[in-house]
Amino acid sequence: MKRFGLIGLTSLLSAAAIQAQALEPLPAPLTLEYVLNLPTHMSPAFMRQQAQMLQAQAQQTEADAQDSLNFDLQGRLGKREFFNEEQDYNLATLHLGLPLYDFGRTDSDARAWSLDASASEYRLKSIEQQFRLDLTRAYFNVLLADARYRIENEAMAIAYVSLDKIRDAHELGQASDTELYEAEKNYQQALLKRQRAQADLRRLPKLLANAMERPNEIIPDLTLPDLSGLPGTLLALEHYLKLALDNNPEILAARQVYNASQYRVASAQAGDNPEIRADAWLGQLSSYPETREGNWHAEVSINIPLYDGGLSKSRVDRERAQSLQSRADISDIEQRIREQVMNLYFDLELLAVEKQAVAASQTAADFNLDYKRALYENEQQTDLGDAMVRISQTHYDTLSFNLNSALLWAKMQALTGVENLAALAGQKQE
Repeated sequence: MKRFGLIGLTSLLSAAAIQAQALEPLPAPLTLEYVLNLPTHMSPAFMRQQAQMLQAQAQQTEADAQDSLNFDLQGRLGKREFFNEEQDYNLATLHLGLPLYDFGRTDSDARAWSLDASASEYRLKSIEQQFRLDLTRAYFNVLLADARYRIENEAMAIAYVSLDKIRDAHELGQASDTELYEAEKNYQQALLKRQRAQADLRRLPKLLANAMERPNEIIPDLTLPDLSGLPGTLLALEHYLKLALDNNPEILAARQVYNASQYRVASAQAGDNPEIRADAWLGQLSSYPETREGNWHAEVSINIPLYDGGLSKSRVDRERAQSLQSRADISDIEQRIREQVMNLYFDLELLAVEKQAVAASQTAADFNLDYKRALYENEQQTDLGDAMVRISQTHYDTLSFNLNSALLWAKMQALTGVENLAALAGQKQE
């Protein structure tokens, strides 16, 4: 009863937190820290898994109750024949019952449900990590959409100016039809890209709001997150693989499910064993307490199953099959997690080269802008051409690189179950 009281209180507090969060206006500007501090139970997947955990906890409580002292009132109004005489056959008594020993069957059931509840807790952690990753990805997408729009808008403006010049030249006979059609094609393609980028400016904030469970909210301006705390050193692949196998919540949940299945096998195997219990009755045991049953009765009894038509064996076989499937699930999840860690590791390994490429593009774009500006100032060119677009593109590439680096490390953190990989990398270096 106390356990369910705590569970009920927790559920009520969670519901109140959700309602309070729904009423709280979003801060302006919006920060990644605020988004990641949103309560996880806003996620439908989290609430679904939490319900499964509560079910497992309830089953554990039920199994514990079956192995404890119980009280009940028993009553009966009846008639019976005794030595060819019709007699009253009434009963009004308090019954006390206590299972004494069932060769571990009830205890195994309780342990199995306890492990199922533990597995659900690990799954909740995995869902929470995925929820945070989805929010981070949606937040970063909005930041990138704004930078992408600036690029496509500038490119469209340049394409329009080029088209306008070609049209004037075409009217004067200084440009061919082919050049005009090519310029119109380039402009239409640039316009399409710009319109898509503009659509993303509306679409991606709505997706972020939906991920935050605020589908009707207008997302304010976003601030760039502080990414200075990212790990500066990539350790050996084997190190991350070991961390994942030891700490990944999906793997830990699968192992708990397998352990629970082993206890269910033990419970099924104890199904055809004897059961010993104690019972006592106090009250009117019959309509003739003075001459027959009296006013109380106590006993220790044993129930020995002799034949159940193969029911116990079939249950053992079923639980063993389930245990085998649970073992296969562990192998499958471990293989999938190892593959994800390996792919992620090599993506992180490429970051150093990508960083050099982004820096080289930045240098080339800056030099190109200086060169085009010099031509413009010397009246050798009437505009800066695509120089500003290339500058905007390098700004976008730099932002994309930084955000992608942060997201990759966040994924590695989730897979390995380590809260602070940067601190861990520093310890390893020492």
